[in-house]
Amino acid sequence: MATKWQSLKKAQGVVGGGVMVICSLVLMWSGVSSDVSTDDQLDKVVAQAIEIDAERPDPNDNGKIVIAAASWKTDDRYEDEFLKPNSSLLVRRRVEMLQWVETRKEKETSPSYSLEWTEGQVDFFKFEVPQGHENPLLQIAPVSYEAPRSRFGGFDGKRLLVAIRALQPLALSPELLKDSSMEIAEGKLIIRRNPGMQLPSLGDMRVWYEVFPQDDYTVLTVQEDERSLIGANPSSKLFIQHGLLDSSDLLGSLEGGANSSFHGILYLGWLLLFVGLLSLMMPHSASFDLRPNLNVRGPLAVAVVSLGISFVVSSLFFLLSFAG
Repeated sequence: MATKWQSLKKAQGVVGGGVMVICSLVLMWSGVSSDVSTDDQLDKVVAQAIEIDAERPDPNDNGKIVIAAASWKTDDRYEDEFLKPNSSLLVRRRVEMLQWVETRKEKETSPSYSLEWTEGQVDFFKFEVPQGHENPLLQIAPVSYEAPRSRFGGFDGKRLLVAIRALQPLALSPELLKDSSMEIAEGKLIIRRNPGMQLPSLGDMRVWYEVFPQDDYTVLTVQEDERSLIGANPSSKLFIQHGLLDSSDLLGSLEGGANSSFHGILYLGWLLLFVGLLSLMMPHSASFDLRPNLNVRGPLAVAVVSLGISFVVSSLFFLLSFAG
């Protein structure tokens, strides 16, 4: 019976390893294909674009792919009970609270409870065992702020702001706060439910901010409207980068972002391939002996071989992206 069980476990490892190897190859191939396709598309779009004077919008450019570089400014300010007036175009205040969270692990008959930092209010009334796991009310609400008036060069920036998705963390410091004595840890304000407590406790809150600051930007899009650049219901994709860039600098910046995503996919594929090869070969580790070239054998030899194969395969996919 024990022998059958061991054979079954080995078979499961081999099957699981084989699946991971196949998935890793598919992932890396899709990453290469996407990277080559993205670079090719960006080349074509930028080649078709015309550089316009963003300070003097021209209705004759409507319907054309344009590159517009300008300063994006606003006179409006955001402030709340913690933050002094801030001149960012967009502000997102995020809030999390240390509260009870219910989790149920596989094969366990009853849930477990732990205190975790969680955004939003966790409804303890829905817990299987609410008694003893009561969460206090979240006292500070998250906020999303958009400057009511802004100008991107000669364009009205309001519609452009709606299209912005990625914000950057605001580096909090005492100078930015109305109360400079407030506690800051890991870039977040610490709001104690019990000010006398030094260690994190139930009901404590952490507040932090993400912003889209005033700055110089370069936009690549289809000009749909000479007043707002994009229409009320924009039909084209918008690319935006920091700085006043010409077409060649903008292309390099956009391709750099695409390459960063590709490298992440390639690394994930490499890791999946390495683990899959380990699972495939480990049942046969007794026959692996790399001596005399390397003084390793058994499981360590399997790890070395898996590492080497994974490195070679991922390198080939990396070179393939350049060939494409």
